[in-house]
Amino acid sequence: MLPRKYRSGLTVGFDLLLLFGVLPFVAGLRLELEELRAAKANPTEEPVIQSPVEQIEVSDAETIEEEPPNRPNLEMIMPVPKPELTAEAIETEDPFIAEARRRALEDPEAAMLWVQMQASGPERLRGMLEVVALWAADDSQNALLWLESNAQGLARIETLYSGMDLWSQQDPAAASEWITGMANDGSKVTASKALVANWVREDPAAAAIWVGGIEPGSLRSETANALVDSWIEVDPESATIWAMAEAESYGEHDLMAQAMTSYTAKSPRLAEAFLRNTSGAADAPGAIESYIEAYAKRYPDQAANWYDTLPEYDKLYDPNHAEILMREWSRTDSVAASGWLNDIPSGSKRDAAIKGFTTTMMEFEPVAAVAWSNQISDPVQRTETLKNSIIAWSKSAPDEALEWVNSSNLAPDVRLSLTSEIAAD
Repeated sequence: MLPRKYRSGLTVGFDLLLLFGVLPFVAGLRLELEELRAAKANPTEEPVIQSPVEQIEVSDAETIEEEPPNRPNLEMIMPVPKPELTAEAIETEDPFIAEARRRALEDPEAAMLWVQMQASGPERLRGMLEVVALWAADDSQNALLWLESNAQGLARIETLYSGMDLWSQQDPAAASEWITGMANDGSKVTASKALVANWVREDPAAAAIWVGGIEPGSLRSETANALVDSWIEVDPESATIWAMAEAESYGEHDLMAQAMTSYTAKSPRLAEAFLRNTSGAADAPGAIESYIEAYAKRYPDQAANWYDTLPEYDKLYDPNHAEILMREWSRTDSVAASGWLNDIPSGSKRDAAIKGFTTTMMEFEPVAAVAWSNQISDPVQRTETLKNSIIAWSKSAPDEALEWVNSSNLAPDVRLSLTSEIAAD
């Protein structure tokens, strides 16, 4: 028999393999389960068709013009309403899933046991998710009680999330009380995140109060992240204010950075106004840096133009922020980024921008990265950045890096240090 530690290792390895095997199917399956639940609750209601114009995401500078009222009518095929979800109406190409659904309508607990006896791996998880969708729609609490006591591994995590997702839409307050009584482990984190993701859309104040009552620690941190992720979508300013309070009270600076990143991705203009007009926002650790990083990722040329217009006395300005801007811009358009870099006058702003540029370009163009590193005006920063670039270059092309060092006009002691380090590798 294998020693216990090896058996534990094999179990963990199996769970990881199972996770990667199942994940491609989970997202689609959750949508399917939502459709089943909607069909059961309201089988004859025709779905609302969203206008294509309503689906367009509008940036700060964009507007949508209404189409002229005299445009020709376009015919389309309307979707057929889904039938009521009964044992007779269930149809599927997969006999196993069809049988799991049929049994779930009769006796969900017995259906769970049947699924676990009949299948394994991804197929078992898929069957359990089907049963959870039907069981939790009628009796979420008992469904989750069964899962907490009987499900294991990946099936426990995914089915608990699915069940809590449904219950939190029906009665979030009752679901929160049930979670409070759970043991503090990964399952409680999973359930808490599923709860707040829905609750904050309906009653953000109640959801925030509940999260605020969780003891500081990993459970609170992960649940707060899920809360902010969902809250940003409906009210980014309130979500960011709450995240800032968490950062001030509990040191959750990553949460504030996350909020600013999401806020900026939705609207750089409104996020900037928040930093300028909200007391303490610009001073929050990482807030401005997160804003610039998110802005540069989404609209790099606009971010560069915005940064260029900031006077040195502006509270959002720091010459070192050019490093963040260039690090992100050069990932997507190194030509435009290097053109902007060329136009910056010599000084701390240009030095910071070069550091950001070389950080990214070392992976793609090490020769260019080394050449730019040698253009830094501050001698201490130039030597440090140049050393880092050359050592990184020597990992993939030691002969070329060594040749560059030997033919350069570096100080003799720097050249000797670099040649020794390259040779040692």
